[in-house]
Amino acid sequence: MRNIIYFILILSFLNVKADDFKLQTGDLIFQESCSGNMGNAIKDVTISVDRYQFTHVGMVYIDEKGSIYVIEAIHPKVAVTPLHRYLYPEDGKGCFPVSVVGRLKDEYQRCIPKAIEEGFMLVGKEYDDGFVMGNDKYYCSEFIYEILLRANNNVPVFPLNIMTFKSPDSDEITKEWKEYFGKLNLPVPEGEPGINPGAMSISDVIDIVHYY
Repeated sequence: MRNIIYFILILSFLNVKADDFKLQTGDLIFQESCSGNMGNAIKDVTISVDRYQFTHVGMVYIDEKGSIYVIEAIHPKVAVTPLHRYLYPEDGKGCFPVSVVGRLKDEYQRCIPKAIEEGFMLVGKEYDDGFVMGNDKYYCSEFIYEILLRANNNVPVFPLNIMTFKSPDSDEITKEWKEYFGKLNLPVPEGEPGINPGAMSISDVIDIVHYY
C-alpha cells in the first residue's frame, strides 16, 4: 500500500510540473507532421533531436494581453498564427502534428525582442518553395535563422548547413524531391547552404524544455 501511495504522489508531482510549464516569447516550437507527401519527404532527409523528424518550426510571441501566437513562414506567406491553431491546425488531415518546445540559451535571450520586431516586418512575405537563401522569400527554418541573424548584428545564432535531398541510405536524390522541384521547374538545391528544423533542434544554442 505504501508503494502504491508513493507512486501516486510521484505521478501527481510530474503532472503538476508539466501543467506548470509556461511558454515564453522567443521560444521555438518544432513540429513533426503526421501525414502528407511533403512532410514525409522532409523526414527522409533530416535528423532531429530525440529521434523526432521535425518538418516545421515557428517562434512564440506573447502580446501585452497575454495572448500567445506563433510567427511562422508557412505556405503561402509569413504569418502570425494563434497558438491553438498552430498546435491543432484545421487542415483536414485528421491528425495533429507533434510539437516540441526549444528555448534559446541565456546568452541569446537578448536577441529575442529584436528578432520579434524583425519577424513582424517580414509578415506577408512569400513562402520560399525553392528553399533558396537570400531571395526575400522564406521557408520556415530560414525565417527563424534570418530574424535571429538580424537581431544578433548579422552574426548567425544558428549555423547554416549544407543541404541534402538524399535519403541517409542512398546517394540518390529521393523521388519525392525530384518530383517536387520538377513541378516547380527549379533545380534541386543539393549542396547549397541552408537550414532545417531538425538541425535547429539539435543545435547547442537551445535547450528542449517541453513536449506537447
